[in-house]
Amino acid sequence: MSDSSKNYQIFISHSSKDRDFAWDLSVNLEREGFNCWIAPRDIPAGRKYELAIMEGIDTCPVMVVVCSSNINDSDYVMDEINAAKRRDKLIISVFTEKGFSFSPVYEFLLSRYQWIEIWDGDIRAHLDKIITAVSNEIKPVCKSNSHSFRTTTEAGAIASVQSVNTDGGLNNVDSIRKMATKGDTWSQYILARMYGSGYILNGSYSEAVKLYKLASSKGHLMARSVLHSLVPSEEDVTDDDLGQWLEKNYDKFLIWADEDNPIAQCDIGWMYQYGKGRKQSYKDAVEWYRKSASQGYARAQNILGVMYRDGIGIEQSFENALNLFKKAADQNYARAQYHIALMYHNGQGVEQSDLTAVSYLKCAADQGHPMAQNFLGYLYQNGFGVNPSDVSAVNWYTESANRGFVYGQYNLGIMYLNGSGVDQSMSIAKKWFEKAAEQNHPGALYNLGVFYEHGYECESSKSKALELFKKAADLGSEEAKSAYEDLSSVS
Repeated sequence: MSDSSKNYQIFISHSSKDRDFAWDLSVNLEREGFNCWIAPRDIPAGRKYELAIMEGIDTCPVMVVVCSSNINDSDYVMDEINAAKRRDKLIISVFTEKGFSFSPVYEFLLSRYQWIEIWDGDIRAHLDKIITAVSNEIKPVCKSNSHSFRTTTEAGAIASVQSVNTDGGLNNVDSIRKMATKGDTWSQYILARMYGSGYILNGSYSEAVKLYKLASSKGHLMARSVLHSLVPSEEDVTDDDLGQWLEKNYDKFLIWADEDNPIAQCDIGWMYQYGKGRKQSYKDAVEWYRKSASQGYARAQNILGVMYRDGIGIEQSFENALNLFKKAADQNYARAQYHIALMYHNGQGVEQSDLTAVSYLKCAADQGHPMAQNFLGYLYQNGFGVNPSDVSAVNWYTESANRGFVYGQYNLGIMYLNGSGVDQSMSIAKKWFEKAAEQNHPGALYNLGVFYEHGYECESSKSKALELFKKAADLGSEEAKSAYEDLSSVS
């Protein structure tokens, strides 16, 4: 049965295609103290889906229906509304599409109930309307004057383009290896690029690190930069120093590139894309990536795919993006597998399918790709494309966090904070929030502020809490901004 200890109040009815909006709506309502029931989060593992839904409707005095054109094709939403009507529940429709029209059946079901329009997607700006609408039926059960933890995880689904490379499709390998053995710095760097994926700790990875160290010790700053990304304890290089070095050594990259070396071509594309050693030019970046990708170089195919997907320096084309990602994925390139998963999850140029997204994510995650590991954990936690499992979510968040990915660290902290899939531990949660805060994650900074405000696992410190709230607020957290203003006003 539903967890009665949670005192559910608002049932969120929505099409699976509107799940992101529905999820954000539930998060915002819960921050205001209302306990929401939402599928698939609140369906216990092994529980029959339909039975769990009916129990959720029975428990909640209020139903909020997310209304878009998607519900016209959803039998579940129709059944949920009928069940709520039979139980005399308060029903509120939230319109998310301007100009949306109900099918006749939905119009009959909902036309006599109150509706609220959130066409701009800004839930926070319209939240008071929803709270007012439900105020005669329910009151917040858990909001207090003091600040509470942020308890929701984040998908962390961001582009993944900066990496070292997998083997395959490279020219003059034997010649490059011979030159590297003789101590040629540039050959060592190119060969290291050829060896390493940057994530799989095998012989190739070890050989790559050894070669990057050799080249770095001789002043090759690109090698030093990549080495630091693989082994953080190794010396890093500043952006300014790297830019100056790349500008000074551009001709050496160009010599390799003119010999059709795809690694050098890809590196030159990177210089133009980010304005390192070259004046930033997306057009030139695309041309160099094309040359490299045409030779089957997975890293260039992946980056060019991202540029097509996002319309950076080139006309946006999901079809071209997917084709390039698949070419790189066929070489077992983890970042491309991850990007294909994002396209299927978001329904970009393909029919939305979390089942397909999960299959690609597992390929990337099994290679140690931290973004894929984190996102896979998020899908397990929320039951998207897999049976929901907090235990599996924790396992994948842990893998991601241990590789230093900020969202994995933050999400793992949330799981320990909530005791989801793991024994609750405030001290372990705090440790992971501290790691994520070092990388300026706003949610982690905010939660650390709450730790210091209340003295959880540390000495209570108003000044430290204010410092953390302020830092999170400066990064755009409205929650932290409010907390900073509230705490500042307390004498």
